Amino acid sequence: MSATGDGIAWIVHTHEHKERTTDWYWALGLVALAGAAASIYFSNILLAFILAIGAATIGTLVARGPRTHWVRVDSRGISMDGTLYPYTSVHPFWVEEFRQEAGEDGRLLVSLNSYLYPQLVVPTLEPQRAANLRTYLKKYAHEEEQNPHLGEHLAEIVGL
Repeated sequence: MSATGDGIAWIVHTHEHKERTTDWYWALGLVALAGAAASIYFSNILLAFILAIGAATIGTLVARGPRTHWVRVDSRGISMDGTLYPYTSVHPFWVEEFRQEAGEDGRLLVSLNSYLYPQLVVPTLEPQRAANLRTYLKKYAHEEEQNPHLGEHLAEIVGL
């Protein structure tokens, strides 16, 4: 929540929690069950297993609610919950602007050298913080316009 000479730090939540009805969980389970049954009918047991595990994971993540993350951007790199992403692993970054008329908050998008976690998407929460981040990160990394990956859009749709 501070901007100092040593960097910029703030606290974010993973997502905005939306209460789900029991019907939503039933629909998730029925869709997963139908997909798994079709997969078994077509002799694809592995896909049935993946669908069942995926539905259970989504149900669990939606039910647990948002988590709090500590984010810090300093001269060593970008850290989230104590995990440091040094600037050598950062490809380009982009700070999305706040669009008040669309009701959208700004976000920091950082592409990383990672197959499992290729992009960090972090809400900036305040227009002034977004401007400070852009200025600060330009000292250490290349700025290039980018959009969130497909997984980020899917997570927003599901509410994760």
